[in-house]
Order: sequence, then structure tokens, then C-alpha cells
Amino acid sequence: MDAFFRGFLLVGALASLGAAYPTPNFIVEAPTAEFAKQVGDAAEIYRKELAIEWTGKPLPGNWKHPCPIKVKVGNIGAGGATTFNFQAGEVYGWKMEIQGTEQRILDSVLPHEINHTIFASHFRRPLPRWADEGAASLIEHDSERNRLREIHNRVMGTRRKIPLKALLDIKNYPQDKQDVLTLYAEGHSLADFLIQNSSKPKYLQLMATAYDRGWEPALKSLYGYQSIEALEKDWDQWVMAGSAKLNLPAGSQVATRDRISSDSPTIRGQSPDDSPKLGEPKPITSKGTTTEREPRDVADTSNAPSRRSRNGLQEPVLTLESISSGAAKIPQMPSGRFEERDQ
Repeated sequence: MDAFFRGFLLVGALASLGAAYPTPNFIVEAPTAEFAKQVGDAAEIYRKELAIEWTGKPLPGNWKHPCPIKVKVGNIGAGGATTFNFQAGEVYGWKMEIQGTEQRILDSVLPHEINHTIFASHFRRPLPRWADEGAASLIEHDSERNRLREIHNRVMGTRRKIPLKALLDIKNYPQDKQDVLTLYAEGHSLADFLIQNSSKPKYLQLMATAYDRGWEPALKSLYGYQSIEALEKDWDQWVMAGSAKLNLPAGSQVATRDRISSDSPTIRGQSPDDSPKLGEPKPITSKGTTTEREPRDVADTSNAPSRRSRNGLQEPVLTLESISSGAAKIPQMPSGRFEERDQ
């Protein structure tokens, strides 16, 4: 059955559950036709612009099978979940669920989830949790980013803080929701610090180099740090000084996302490689499922879907016993289903 015809049938099925709106890469189901169109159009813009932001070029063509996006609108916690599969250097089986107010869906949740698909398309393998979530959170509205900074500031200098060597090695979401919040907060801060000290493409290069050679060789060759401890010292000092914007050349600082109104979306994205090295992204073949970010609620993240959530969480309570530092090298993760979940 032809991909377009399959998409047409899916649109028909979704229409019975709400308003459906198809685009070349997404099929949106939302409570109203107007908002379904806004989400679909914004998703396409984010997919193109975020890919250019991170890699310098759009993703190579459209996905073979569009990604269904199920939208829940209301005065509820903002969050999302995106799932897809990795197998033999390919990523496929996209599926996304997002929720929140219309404003927060458009300016935070949707771009965050689209960013996960960009990274998945570029690397074609799971990434360290802090790196994927940290980068995606940089695209959120300032109100969301400020909340992460507040959480990070509260754990600084306490036993709740995840040591950098442990953070770099975490491949699955912690079991405890509060630990997940800390992971998100530290990931956001570290991604911000590294990108402001270099650029978004170099951040991706760090992930690729660390996958091949380990964190310390990657940090030394790309950032000049002789050890993980040296990076942690500089990063901590920056955080304690207020995480101020760094005085860098034009174009290298992290851009601040403008608020996206439900009338006129403004948007951004990224893409994956069969090998961990940065190179020409291979075309994506859709066959399966997994990468997701969830409404700030969490579960665990092994090869099965993982989730996380911030809603209703106050002081993060982190116990280091649930996190093992291990070797500071990105684990070679097996093929299989993967999920990112945020809210």
C-alpha cells in the first residue's frame, strides 16, 4: 500500500476522534481543525529550522511515513512524548503525543519534541539522557527554562546534585521523578554552558566524538578540558555566578526562543547518522518506534519507553544511590525501541 494512501486512511481514522490535519511529515489530531493546522504547520517549520540550526542544513527529504501527533489541549501540565525505533542505523516508527495550553504547546512542547526527532534522525542511535533533554529544553519558552534553572540552583552544593561524571554516564531516566527533574535541570544547564562556549554544531560533534573515544578525550580535543573535573569546576562556577550569557562571537550563543503565539508560530530542528560521527544524514526509513519526551512525569528508560514530568513537583529530592557513575563513556546502546517523554 502506498505511503500516501496509508496516510490518507490514517487521517480518516483520526478524524473520527477529532479534527485531523496532514502535512508532508506529520498527521495532527487536535480538538479543532484550526489548532490542528497550527500545530501541523508549526511542526514542519520547526523540523526544517531546527535541523538547520543544529546541523547547517534541513533533514534530507520527507520521512517515508508521517509522524502522528495527538494533541490534548487544556489548562493542564504542558508536556509531550515522542516514540520511535532504532535498528541497524535507521530510525522509524514516529509517534508523538503533546498536551498543555495552546500557547505552551506551540512555544515549548512541540519544538522540544521535534528537537528529539531531529537528534534521532541525525545520530540514528540513543543519546545520553542529559544531552538529548538538555538540548531540547534550550528551545522552550523562557518560563520553562527559568524553572529548570531554579531547580538546578536549589540542588547546587547539596547531596542532591548529580556529579558530572555520573551525569555523563546516565543512559536511562532515573526511577524517581525528582531525580529526573534534577537530570533535566542539570542537562539544560550543561548544554547551555557548552553551546555558549562553542556552538550547536560543536555540541553535536562532542556527542559523536565521546561515543567513539570517551568523554575526556572528546572534551580535551574539542573544548580544551584536560579532565571531566576541570569542566565541572568551570561549569559550577558559571552556575554559581548566575549562569550569565557568555561574551561570545555573534551567532555562537544560544538563541532565546521568542514566544510563539497561537496565531503566528515562529520555529526551529536537527538530524541522525548511521554512524555516531557527524556527517551527511542518511535518509530515514520508517518501520518502527521510539524517542520521546514526556510531560514532566517519569518512569524508567531502558530499551523500553521512558518518561519524565515536572508537573506539581516542588523541591527535587535526589538520592545519589540510584545513580552509578561508572565509566565516563557513552554506552554503545543496542538497537530497539526508544522513547523520550516530557511534560
